[in-house]
Amino acid sequence: MSRPRAAFTLIELLVVIAIIAILIALLLPAVQQAREAARRTQCRNNLKQLGIAMHNYHDVFNTLPPAYVQASVADNKGHWAWSAFLLPYIDQTPLFNTLNVNGQLPSAAMQANQRAMQTFLAGFDCPSDNGPQVHDTAVDPGYAIEDNGTNNRGLPLSNYVVSNNTSAVRQAGRAGTDGSQAASGAFYRNSRINFSALTDGSSNTILIGERAWLSGATRMSAGTLFAARDGNTLGPFAQDTTGVVWNQGLMTIAGTTKWGINPVLPAVNTENCASYSSQHTGGAHFLMGDGAVRFLSQNIFNIGETTPPATINSTFEALAGIGDGFIAGEY
Repeated sequence: MSRPRAAFTLIELLVVIAIIAILIALLLPAVQQAREAARRTQCRNNLKQLGIAMHNYHDVFNTLPPAYVQASVADNKGHWAWSAFLLPYIDQTPLFNTLNVNGQLPSAAMQANQRAMQTFLAGFDCPSDNGPQVHDTAVDPGYAIEDNGTNNRGLPLSNYVVSNNTSAVRQAGRAGTDGSQAASGAFYRNSRINFSALTDGSSNTILIGERAWLSGATRMSAGTLFAARDGNTLGPFAQDTTGVVWNQGLMTIAGTTKWGINPVLPAVNTENCASYSSQHTGGAHFLMGDGAVRFLSQNIFNIGETTPPATINSTFEALAGIGDGFIAGEY
């Protein structure tokens, strides 16, 4: 005679389902953290590769690449930026030759080969960021150039920008400790800074920092690859055509420590979107002059200081200046 098989009661089944749900709820955050850790590692590696490229460029030319080269003063034609000059040193020589960086303006390159000019490079993209691959001209007209005519064409997005200043970004360079007069960082218009000029020490000098597409709920629009736009009055993210601060699109390829890291901003204007930010919790990655990549806490700078003085008074500002004489200390 066969005996009846025991079965789960409804209460037992509900308990098992509840336990499984709890285990899944505990597991999912761990999975997300593991994925973010992998993305952070890739972001660090991107900056490390750019650091190697910077050093290789310096070995060839005895100078770091310029933030951009002013080859024309015509509005919207654009200027070749530091990322374009690094292409041969990040295994992108064919793209460098196709764009003809040394032979034509960015606008001519956009007209001759738009597909190449809008090439998205993963090495300039933070995997944690959710920005587009190419800037939308309807959204960010200041992050585009003309195609040698009247059509605006969006430039590829970059999450990495070079270090320009401690105050608002400036075209001219070498201002000691006073960033309100000229750039105190290593990159500006037609800059030719070699490592001997980093008198504060290469390990205490920022070369490149992160900028996210979004900082909290505020859109920062990240940066641009290959080129910077001339002064133009188009849209809320365009550059002022009269002032020395925003002319020639410097803010789209270079950053400033003025607003700290991951600033809490009520709105974006042409000044504060030149700050550094990331989608990594608590700070952002920075490439130092010695090739090291550091994750700097967003608490390294007093973000509540909405009107920073021209002189250096914080560790973050000291790391941006190449020869301010300020001892950074531990950070």
